[in-house]
Amino acid sequence: MDKFFAAVSLFRRRKYDECIEVCNELLQNNALHQGPWELKMRSMTQRVYIDDIEADDDVPGTVLCARNVWHKCKEDKAGSEDILDTQTIATAPRPGTSIRTAALNNSTITGKASAAGTRPRTGTGRPITGISRPGTLSLQRPGSTLGNKTALKTSRTAGSARNIRLGSASMFAVGDPTGPLFHISRLHPEKYAEKEHLSKPLFQYLYYHEGDIRKAMGLCDAVLKLKQSAAGWWWNTQKARCLITTGSPREAEQYLNTALAEIYHQDTVLLLARIYIKIDQPTAALEVCKTALEKLPNDVTILTQQARILELVGNLTASVRRYRQISQLDSMNTEALACIAVSYFYGNQPETALLYYRRILSMGAHSAELYCNIGLCCLYGGQLDLVFPCFQRAIRMATSPELKADIWYNLSFVALTTGDVHLARRCLRLCIATNGSHGPALNNMAVMVAHQKQYAKAKSYLVSAKVALPTSEEISANLEFIENFE
Repeated sequence: MDKFFAAVSLFRRRKYDECIEVCNELLQNNALHQGPWELKMRSMTQRVYIDDIEADDDVPGTVLCARNVWHKCKEDKAGSEDILDTQTIATAPRPGTSIRTAALNNSTITGKASAAGTRPRTGTGRPITGISRPGTLSLQRPGSTLGNKTALKTSRTAGSARNIRLGSASMFAVGDPTGPLFHISRLHPEKYAEKEHLSKPLFQYLYYHEGDIRKAMGLCDAVLKLKQSAAGWWWNTQKARCLITTGSPREAEQYLNTALAEIYHQDTVLLLARIYIKIDQPTAALEVCKTALEKLPNDVTILTQQARILELVGNLTASVRRYRQISQLDSMNTEALACIAVSYFYGNQPETALLYYRRILSMGAHSAELYCNIGLCCLYGGQLDLVFPCFQRAIRMATSPELKADIWYNLSFVALTTGDVHLARRCLRLCIATNGSHGPALNNMAVMVAHQKQYAKAKSYLVSAKVALPTSEEISANLEFIENFE
């Protein structure tokens, strides 16, 4: 079999590492052979490709954990004082049109661990949802700096200038084929803008694999300058994608509107909605999704984005309604099922929520958060024999210290519910040992110590809890109360 044909076959079967090895063998014979070079570039891109539309760290997220905790959201201050800064948002938005005001108005504080019916919130004020979204994590991939939004990666050079002979400088790395694919510092975007079959995979390689946003944006500019109005929606979308990554959402808006005027594509709609979320205009983002659904009815991707935005502004009823519509269109959608389950749990229907979680479990999604939620549903549903086995499995599967601390905190609430005070105290100690800045655990530990009349020790716990949650009114009230006994 021809080796290049075998490499193409491996690429189609998504065996990218093997495809790269075959391309390296072909490039050893002829380093300037464009076919294996382009195929290797595509394979290296697909190997590390992540849909960055879903990986937005600026949007606050929650963990799939029905934690019985309370938080008061912190009020966000205006970022820049420059009146000429086009990225500055209004400090006093109209009611119902801002994510920040929605979080403030909907934040609740309880004097004890929340029971079903009182929906806890994250540190940013959002209600606990049912899914851990990619935007809530720090996504990094080999050879990329897209996760770091504060700094751009500069072009790399393969060697010093004195080691390059005049007249032999080339973009291709003619030496070792297993090394860099080409020298990015010698890339001339105008040269490759004319080659339509090569410009798109080259952009994806620069953006996704190398993380060199400036070079990728330069290639976009070269194509848009060359073809102008005939450049197509794809290049306008990629130009906007680069501008969003570099922190210029207002400039990206015009490119996305140009792309939408040509064709309504899901990626373009999601990027435009993401821009409006960044500048705190959720109403405009909902309008974009509504217009897109008229062009693309029952599109699950756009419906999911609409449900997330409704959740951000605090309209949980409409958000759950969208998730129900999504579950009817796609019965395997984990996010929709989990969010519906959380809605049932905090609506005093733990048995119904348990059915949805068991559905997710039957789909093969085994995680610590899922078993923790199942344990809480069993607790409120009266199935006490299943509570501790679920929490035991959740503790074994937990990886991060924050997640372990949340599980130990939930387990302490289970112990308090069953009347085992000693087990609750041990769970809270393990929670604090795992995460020393867990405010709710420190507060509850102070209350338990205060019942033993150890007021000095209780005050120390409350002081630590105040440092972890400085805006909590409950901790402030407890601290003021405990000072009267000194």
